[in-house]
Amino acid sequence: MRMKRTFTLLPLVFSVGIAHAGVYDSGDLDQAYFYLNQLRVRAGMTEFSPNLQLEQSAFNHANYLADNLLTGHYESEGTPGFTGVAPKDRTAFAGYRSLAVSENVSSGSADSIDSIEGLMSAIYHRFGFLDLANNEVGIGIGKVSLSDPSAHSVYVYNMGNSGLNALCEGSAFSGFGRYYYNVCEPDININATDFENAQVMVQGNNPNIVLWPADGGSDVPPAFFEESPDPLPDYSVSGYPISIQFNPLTFTDVEVTEFKLYRESDNSEVQPTRLLTESTDPNGKLSALEYALFPLERLEWETAYRVQATYTSPSGADTLRWGFKTRGVGVPLYTVQGGDEVISISPNTSALAVYVPPTARFSNISQVNYRYNSGMTVDTEFVDGNTLRINLTGNVGQRATFSFSGGRSFVVKISADVAEACEPATLTPELKAHLPILHYTPYQGETRVLWMDLAYRGNLFEVSNYGVKDNVVGACEACEPATLSSELKMHIPTLHYTPSEAETAVFWADLDSELVDSDKLVFRVTNYGFK
Repeated sequence: MRMKRTFTLLPLVFSVGIAHAGVYDSGDLDQAYFYLNQLRVRAGMTEFSPNLQLEQSAFNHANYLADNLLTGHYESEGTPGFTGVAPKDRTAFAGYRSLAVSENVSSGSADSIDSIEGLMSAIYHRFGFLDLANNEVGIGIGKVSLSDPSAHSVYVYNMGNSGLNALCEGSAFSGFGRYYYNVCEPDININATDFENAQVMVQGNNPNIVLWPADGGSDVPPAFFEESPDPLPDYSVSGYPISIQFNPLTFTDVEVTEFKLYRESDNSEVQPTRLLTESTDPNGKLSALEYALFPLERLEWETAYRVQATYTSPSGADTLRWGFKTRGVGVPLYTVQGGDEVISISPNTSALAVYVPPTARFSNISQVNYRYNSGMTVDTEFVDGNTLRINLTGNVGQRATFSFSGGRSFVVKISADVAEACEPATLTPELKAHLPILHYTPYQGETRVLWMDLAYRGNLFEVSNYGVKDNVVGACEACEPATLSSELKMHIPTLHYTPSEAETAVFWADLDSELVDSDKLVFRVTNYGFK
């Protein structure tokens, strides 16, 4: 007997009833303030102070959007819950006097961290959170139900400058000299020097250059999906964008002349990429001091990257270098193309993640159908649009089959023989290497699983033996599999080396292939390190 289930990414079916938004988890709200400030501190910036008027405005708009099943920054007069057309109208309605405000909005997020991370991956919204001239925020959450996961949820963030707001709450400027108007509600004239100084004070407390992801970050999402407006209208999914902001207090004329991303493991440049600047931004939203580099393909899970960017200014040229690491999924990760691959797992594996790389035809997994043997338990959830977490229990020999868009599928099988695949790669005192499992991905082909023996001869490792394993895509919690790319570059993430009468040392190693005597494949070590 087989059980059958269907699971869909981001369900968009809403039940319209008499319930109204207004419920929220106070702990989630506290978390939103804390997490947003935590990210700003990572970037070297000052924290946002909470502002109750901005918070009231944010709650008003969040409830408006949740009640009316809408998203975005604008409201329509006559619609229930209307408090103002644009963000500055709604903040003024809530009593915030300065009109120099900005707003971020997200819909459908599971919680505040999910909301903020999604907005930080969206470049225009990221620059809103990392604004150098704002120093206070109000956050609002609009939900119809706390218990129904399909209920429409909205998070709204209104941001402003406390100094500008204080000027608008003070007396009008009536002397001689420059002044600004239409910057307060109600409108009063503001001395131009005071207005500019309020912004300068905040900018002066922030770094000269803001980099994101921050240097040393180790929990960076690997992908960017969609944003409105869309900075990559011809891509549904790409890699997480890398950004540079120059502080206008220090820089008035600057140009980034080189902006590149590298994998730390083999020092290879990530390609292709697209650089968005004031002149290349398709939506015209970036300033002359904002730059964003988009990897056009997803970054890899749990992988270290290095960024190098050179810029010129009237002071001369300088180069920025920093690094970050993408997050892991917390469980064994398997990559499939959907070509009926079989993932063999051990009986004590209770959870795994399956990554399906996006293609031109299928940018995400979308809906998943699965069936499994009687007596098994299977549950799924999306880590992101291309990665599925599977929780399951069962006995040896049982299997679950998963199918998704385009007629693609894969099988998870509980096997007693999977222990062999979990053995780490080993290196003997005689420098003979054994790779019990090696994932080989030919160009535009399906991943195959090999085993391989290497022997050290004359400064090179020669392939002494190899074989094809059953069509099993696998790894295990204790040991990542070695990989061999279509360019025949090998990465061994875990290599146990036991010298004579010494303790075992654990290495990682990268090797490049060479062809000797026209028929002999050998590998040269290009990089290695202790784990």
